[in-house]
Amino acid sequence: METTQPAAVAATDECQADQRPLVLVTVEGGGWHHQTVRILRRLSPEEFRFAYVYGHVDEHHYSRKLAMPHAGARYPIHHIGQTRGRPLRHVTNVGRLALSFWEAWQLLVRLRPAAILAVATPVALPLFMVGRLLGVRCLFVESLTRVRDLSLTGRLIYRLRLAHRLYVQWPGLRERYARTSFAGAVV
Repeated sequence: METTQPAAVAATDECQADQRPLVLVTVEGGGWHHQTVRILRRLSPEEFRFAYVYGHVDEHHYSRKLAMPHAGARYPIHHIGQTRGRPLRHVTNVGRLALSFWEAWQLLVRLRPAAILAVATPVALPLFMVGRLLGVRCLFVESLTRVRDLSLTGRLIYRLRLAHRLYVQWPGLRERYARTSFAGAVV
């Protein structure tokens, strides 16, 4: 008598059999997306598996639909979102931040990625904090638009030492922040 496995069990077995390291990549729109795609094109899908996490405030966020160069599952995680012009924004921001840490914990414990790659997105903060606790390698690439100073996210990651490697895209930033790395511009 022949038995067949349910599709979910077969998919789980297939993922467990795949020994390629998993890279969890943050996805945001605009120039961040373009820079992320340029970096990912340098990574081989024969060497790595990919999963994507995107920040959202509600279920209609467009980042979940952005095209990426390699196949991979997508996962939402809350982020603070717009803070200007919103009454009681500090209360809702604290709530969203706490929710994003919980979601990051659940996601990283389930996926067990080898590395997290983030290009200039605030979603990196909860992911990197949890990732460091779990021993996940964290790589942050500051936006190309940051010429004279790091972004708020970049400064927090730098000061809290959340990234194993923080890349800047301008030599002047490398001179100003000693623990950063400069490997040229992505674009």
